Amino acid sequence: MISLKQVLKITTTIGLVSVMAFAFGNCRGHKDFEKRIEWVASKLTSKLDLDDTQKAKLESIKAELIAKHKEMKPKHESWAKEMSTQIRSEKIDTKLLDKMSIERETRHQEMRKFFQSKLVEFHAVLKPEQREKFADLVERFASRHQPPEE
Repeated sequence: MISLKQVLKITTTIGLVSVMAFAFGNCRGHKDFEKRIEWVASKLTSKLDLDDTQKAKLESIKAELIAKHKEMKPKHESWAKEMSTQIRSEKIDTKLLDKMSIERETRHQEMRKFFQSKLVEFHAVLKPEQREKFADLVERFASRHQPPEE
């Protein structure tokens, strides 16, 4: 027979696991790339008090980032499928894994350079006080999303 103490312990454990799953499941915010970009653009628009010209530039950059992401997404999906194929196989082909890793790093570099060029474009249309606010936003975001130092 199960005692009341055991039932309470099981219920508490299930409750804690449920709360943790909910909390960690939602910690990434928007999982969809386009929704994240929308959210960032709306925050920048409101927090930096962008004028119409700056808003238009931000919208243009946002559209270019979304288009670039859509261009890269099939390559990412094919990487995951090939990786799972390798894991299921009797023996993993390390040469293929090396090739896949190099291709993935190349895509990351390409996306990073593309993003940097768009950051430079956006930076060029900001006024000095907006740049200061932007830097503060980046610092605040980084402090919330970086693991604590040991």
